Amino acid sequence: MSKVQEKYPAYMTTVDAKVDTAVTLLQGIWEEKIAPSAPVAYAKSALAATPEKIEAIQAMREEYFAKIEATLEALKARAVKLPAEITTALKTAIADARAKIDDAKLFEKVQAAYRMVVEYPTVVAVIEKTAPVAAKAVDVAGPYYVKAKTIAEPYVVKGMEIAGPYVAAVKARVLPKTVEQID
Repeated sequence: MSKVQEKYPAYMTTVDAKVDTAVTLLQGIWEEKIAPSAPVAYAKSALAATPEKIEAIQAMREEYFAKIEATLEALKARAVKLPAEITTALKTAIADARAKIDDAKLFEKVQAAYRMVVEYPTVVAVIEKTAPVAAKAVDVAGPYYVKAKTIAEPYVVKGMEIAGPYVAAVKARVLPKTVEQID
C-alpha cells in the first residue's frame, strides 16, 4: 500500500502531462489541418451561401436571450431577490454570446447560467405557484423550438458528415498513442 502511495503522485503527474499533450496535439491538428481543410471551407461557404437561414437562427437566438432577460425583469417585478452573482453571470453570458454569435460554447454558458436562475430556491417557489402560466409558455415556445431545430438540423448533419472522417482519423492517430504511452 505504501508503494502505491509513494508512486501515485508521479503517475498522476505523468498521466496529466500525457493528457495535456494529447489535448494540445488535437488542438494543433484542428487548427493546422482540419480547420483550413477543403471540407471545412466548403461547410463555411455553404453557411455563407444561406445567410437568410443563419439570420433566422440568430433572430430566434436573440429572441431567446430577450425572453431570458424578460424573465429576470419579471422575477425582479415579483420581488424575487436573486444573488447578484447569478444575475451578473447570466447577463455576462448573454452579452458574450451576443458578441460572438457563432460560438456554441458561449450559448451553452447562457443556458447553464439560466439553469442556475431557474433552480434557485426562491425562483422554484415562484415557478411552482405559476405552473399553469408556465405550461402555456411552453405551448407558445414549442413551435419556435421545432422551427429552429428544423432550420439547423440539415447544417448540423452536413457538418457532422464533413467533419466525421477527420475526427475519426485524429482519434485513430492520437488516442491509441496516448493510451499506449501511459502504460
